[in-house]
Amino acid sequence: MLGALLIDDPTGDKAEAERLLRAALELAPEDAPIWSNLCVLLQGQTRLAEAIEAGQRAAALAPEWALAFSNLGAALRAAGAWPEAKQCFRQALANDGECADAWYNLGCVCVDIGEHEEARAAFVEAVSRSPRPAWLLQGAHACRLAVDWEGADLMEAELVRQLADGSLSTASGHCLSPFVWLTTPGSTAAMQLQVACNFAAQFDAHAPLPERAVAGRRGDALRIGLLSADFRDHATAHLMTGVLEALDPARFQLIAYDYSPPGREGDVYRQRLRAAIAEWVQVAAMSDLEAARRMRADGVDIAIDLKGWTQGYRAGILAHRPAPVQMQWLGFPGTMGAPWLDYIIADAVVIPPGAEAGYSERVLRLPACYQPNDRGREIGATPARAALGLPADAVVLAAFHQYYKITRDSFALWLRVLAQCPRAVLWLLDGPDGGKAALIREAQAAGIDPARLVWAPRVPAAEHLGRLGQADLALDAFPVNAHTTASDALWAGVPQLALCGDSFVSRVSASIVSAAGLPQLAAADAASYEALVLELVRDGACRAALREQLRATREQVPLFDAQAFARHLGDGLELAWARYRQGLPPAHIDAPGGRVPG
Repeated sequence: MLGALLIDDPTGDKAEAERLLRAALELAPEDAPIWSNLCVLLQGQTRLAEAIEAGQRAAALAPEWALAFSNLGAALRAAGAWPEAKQCFRQALANDGECADAWYNLGCVCVDIGEHEEARAAFVEAVSRSPRPAWLLQGAHACRLAVDWEGADLMEAELVRQLADGSLSTASGHCLSPFVWLTTPGSTAAMQLQVACNFAAQFDAHAPLPERAVAGRRGDALRIGLLSADFRDHATAHLMTGVLEALDPARFQLIAYDYSPPGREGDVYRQRLRAAIAEWVQVAAMSDLEAARRMRADGVDIAIDLKGWTQGYRAGILAHRPAPVQMQWLGFPGTMGAPWLDYIIADAVVIPPGAEAGYSERVLRLPACYQPNDRGREIGATPARAALGLPADAVVLAAFHQYYKITRDSFALWLRVLAQCPRAVLWLLDGPDGGKAALIREAQAAGIDPARLVWAPRVPAAEHLGRLGQADLALDAFPVNAHTTASDALWAGVPQLALCGDSFVSRVSASIVSAAGLPQLAAADAASYEALVLELVRDGACRAALREQLRATREQVPLFDAQAFARHLGDGLELAWARYRQGLPPAHIDAPGGRVPG
């Protein structure tokens, strides 16, 4: 029917599609496919409560129809009801084990929950039935989360073959994920831009709100709208809380547009953010358009998306253009390819001069590192090495990376270091049994005793920072660098090494160590990085000197100076606003200092 066709067309008239579907239901109120199509349409508009209700009607009317449960599960997943969503996908597969959509959706929700081995298995089932490019990419990422490098290689090879044939789609649900793509080895900045633009095109039907008159703004202070689900004990909050506390309230009035998971009011970061941000608006239950209208009614001057295309994104809100100036910062390490975003907040290392063509946004460069940090972060007590399972006399190499960041090449480099430095041990995050077993097998194949791999359980942030003090060096990953992990190490007094690549996501660690006053710890290629690691593992005096430098300068270096960061960020926001007030288009901006390049 026409309503269903309009759902699949990213430029289709969704209001007309809804009118047609509801008219059809007037004639056939017991028609499960119409209810299920309505569920899909409403989910695409982030009208999640209505989508779930429509999906439940479809499932009740057709309890043996697999796609009804798969579509309902997708709406529940979008609402954050992950266990209920997983149950729906399992029911869909009980009804029809060949339902490729249900296998794919099961893989997605298992990734959300952190059940990476089950996710990998589900994606394998999905792509064996329907090897769509977007599914292959997600499946390869799930393989990397489970340290199944062979599976990732197979899926990525098929993906590359299809992309060579021009198999990119803008249909909703079939676009390559920009976040997963930028984490994929071999991904270039140019291709990251293409994938991001393609993904953003899904929101072409989000009509912008009528343009707001400049004279309509309130008061003298700029009203800054912050859009995120991470106003809580989360890496983003760990980084930005101190800077938000330091912003001058006479110059900037902050408004949080929050879609954080429920039940987070008690955590310390949530409480600090509540104190720093004067106004809070809960938008989780709002559609994109409703949230955009609320931002417009609130008189937001500059809207900043702190999530980007990461898990749980709500970028569709800003696609309606609620604010005169719109930016992205911190959550997504690359271009969003979104025509509704004017600026990306960065620095001269992650986006060096001359690299701007790889970004749809104009670049607002801060003078040190784009990543803020918080001097108020508590460092817990440092246990004895024996309590952490570490040998007392070892050179401890910390590599606390999520498993998808640990590529075959990165791990092989680490093993070569262990082979040449018998006193060194590798300190890794604990993870799924299958992933750990794969890493142990790789070590054994390289002739490394598995006892030299030490596993650190996940613990609260302060406890983690405390134990980090027992590391001698922190190793980088590639192509996705240490990001918050690098700042953690430096704050804990551990020298962090960096391997610098060509795209934003692979230049973050170099930016961080430079802002910490240690640019000599950034290497430009894998060979020089490996040589640097070996040199420092063998040179205890040099390591001690680096630790002493960190201890002596931690309170002065730009990386941990939230007050200076807030001043520079504020200057940049005001420069962007001044261009808008002058009727000028967005342009690359260097902050502070007032220089606005053309």
